[in-house]
Amino acid sequence: MSIQAINIKDKQQSRQLEIRRMTIYKQSKIIEAADEQGQIYYIFFHEDQYLNYVTSKKITKRSYVKDAFEKGVTLPPPHPLIEIVVSSYPHFKKQNFNELFKKLQQQYSFQETALIASYFESFIKKDKLADFIKTLFYKDRRDGKLLSCYRILHILKDFAPNHSLVSAFSGDLQFTKYDERYKHGDETFLAKDPIYVERKLYSNKHHELSFQKLMSLYKEQSRWIDMIAMYITRVVHTQTSNDYYILHSLIDEHFISMNRLRLLEDLYTRGLEVEPLRQDLLNLYMEEEKLEEVLTFIGKHELTLQPSQSQRLIKIVKQQEITANATPPEGLRKLIVALFESKDDQAADFLHQAITSLLNERGLPYIQEWAQPLRDISLANPILQKVDEMNRLIEDPSEQRRLGELYHYFHNPEQAIECMSWDMELREEDPEPVQWLAKLYHELGMDEEYKAYQQLYIDMVKRA
Repeated sequence: MSIQAINIKDKQQSRQLEIRRMTIYKQSKIIEAADEQGQIYYIFFHEDQYLNYVTSKKITKRSYVKDAFEKGVTLPPPHPLIEIVVSSYPHFKKQNFNELFKKLQQQYSFQETALIASYFESFIKKDKLADFIKTLFYKDRRDGKLLSCYRILHILKDFAPNHSLVSAFSGDLQFTKYDERYKHGDETFLAKDPIYVERKLYSNKHHELSFQKLMSLYKEQSRWIDMIAMYITRVVHTQTSNDYYILHSLIDEHFISMNRLRLLEDLYTRGLEVEPLRQDLLNLYMEEEKLEEVLTFIGKHELTLQPSQSQRLIKIVKQQEITANATPPEGLRKLIVALFESKDDQAADFLHQAITSLLNERGLPYIQEWAQPLRDISLANPILQKVDEMNRLIEDPSEQRRLGELYHYFHNPEQAIECMSWDMELREEDPEPVQWLAKLYHELGMDEEYKAYQQLYIDMVKRA
């Protein structure tokens, strides 16, 4: 069952929120949700660890949250990645920021604590956050941890480039030795600063080497949710089957069938157009026995079915009640072809049902075009010949009775009545069109008209 709502708790008060979207951006995940009154909430995670939630009417133009939803991988609910993130939490408890920042210093390095603090830029005054990061810097400086100080300075420089601490220490001789190693990309040295490495790689994620290094970092840190999110962005950008296969293997590793289907539907909605995705979606729709989706998908992309797919489709049709008028015409045609190819005894009946439905909705010219791919099927010819005959007779006033009979064959009594009424006027002494009109009105349940034409027919036979 998909999760589209979450519970929050502030002191003793609980409230249910509807998830609107979630973004995955660098080390963070942010859920945007709303209550019944339309109040917006943002629920923050560092990697997969819940941090805090906040309320807001709007997000400031230049803020971490705005960047996250613009530059991150934003997912709509219901989405399996959202469910994975929230499923471990029965509710999300509100924390005082001072208490939160104290806990962070116990759980994480000061560098990572500074990074997490920067997430809340829209909800805590920037000066206050910068001053908090400044205290972390000086704590490490007092302990002689100069490399840690340098890394915290990088966080502050990204967050508040004009802060006095940045100006004061940017040219500090104690830090210049680190500047050179960072500038020249000393990989052995930088491996000990994954926050910096991730930031640099993320900004160049569409570059092949940067992307592969970023994936290696995520794999090393066991961040498979982030790997899937990044491959979603990657494959939509590259539109290559190879990237799709890699993403698909990650999805298969971590998700069951129904969740895989929703992940692939999300890729399809984002504009991924590779053929393997279409085939996988088709097979998953069949696996889940989603007949309408199968037929819609087949028709939209004019997919050619493999023999195994045709057999599976027929099996689903036999298990479910399907009506031609609720099925997309292109998908319906594919189904009928599959039925004829398998020599199924329902094929002709279903073709008849399909033409009946299309005749009511689209008319004869459309059916003629729609039926072209079926004309090579000999068992379909008797029905298609009737359609061809109707097309020939439609402009012939002297053949309206026969046209009416054919409309009746395809269960279109209204059109049949028009034809028989014309024929009755043309042949005033002939009781047969009158008999047909009585029959047609009776089938429509129009008793008054039925009785009138039935009596007229009796009178005409008596006079004959």
